[in-house]
Amino acid sequence: MDGTATEALPGLADVRAAEARLDGHVLHTPLQASRWLEQHTGTPVLLKLECRQHTGSFKVRGALNAVALLSPGARARGLVTASAGNHGQAVALAARQHGARAVVYVPADAPDTKKDRIRGLGAELREEASDYDEAEVLARECAARDGLALVHAFSDPAVIAGQGTVALELLDDIRALGITDVIVPVGGGGLATGVGAVLKALVPGITITGVQSTETRAMYEAFRAGRAVDVPVPPTLADGLAGCTDEATYRRARQVVDDIVLVSESAIADAISELHGQDGITAEGAGAVAVAALAGGHVQPRGGCIAIVSGGNIDGRRLAGILGRVE
Repeated sequence: MDGTATEALPGLADVRAAEARLDGHVLHTPLQASRWLEQHTGTPVLLKLECRQHTGSFKVRGALNAVALLSPGARARGLVTASAGNHGQAVALAARQHGARAVVYVPADAPDTKKDRIRGLGAELREEASDYDEAEVLARECAARDGLALVHAFSDPAVIAGQGTVALELLDDIRALGITDVIVPVGGGGLATGVGAVLKALVPGITITGVQSTETRAMYEAFRAGRAVDVPVPPTLADGLAGCTDEATYRRARQVVDDIVLVSESAIADAISELHGQDGITAEGAGAVAVAALAGGHVQPRGGCIAIVSGGNIDGRRLAGILGRVE
């Protein structure tokens, strides 16, 4: 800890209420053993396949929970969000389930797969932003101007509580198998904070490690500066992690995440390829960073570990290019 003032975390009651709220609307995603990672690390490695969740990522958990908690009047006025792509799909799905209008701001260079799916779910896609942070500014302006409810991608406590339901699904396996480490992709920090809040409360001694790419290092730099900082985000395979975090989410994450490590772009490409070839798993760049950290020795688990594969929405052309490059 660095002495930074704390921010309230979602409580276990909040996460368990989210679990009940999401029952029948999200999948209990599987855990799959990875033999090549076990051989590489010398310890059992299980992959939590949120890449097989509805809309192809964990984001649906937080969005559905947050939208369900809005008042009927707020939903009737409509929803707005900023997204690198996966959260936008999740909000679009939640809006469709409630018969609500949804406006989603994305960076102009967001993957076509994600943009097409947002449109396919009936949301109004707006692509004028140059990056995620500008998309967030535009979404906030739209919310203020048009009276829409802003469903934030990572800072809303209801979103964080929804993401924490991933951890509830892991508890039995963690206890039965003696898991010591959980490794989580980190963008803005909502998933790591939700997972960490649950596991730190219920599993004494567990280590939570977050992973970012060298090109999406906002939370990494925040951990070292002791505060949220702005960092530029160049083009990256881990587009789902792009953008800055905020002070509130940094303060929450700092309470339950032990460390953040970085992986290179080439390590992410290798992880995508290995997951595809060795495990039969299609992962996007953001979804593969936890595996890249294990494969690269950036995380050295004390015992058995779980790596969350957080998303699988990768353009076919990009995946083919990565597989061709490695071959």
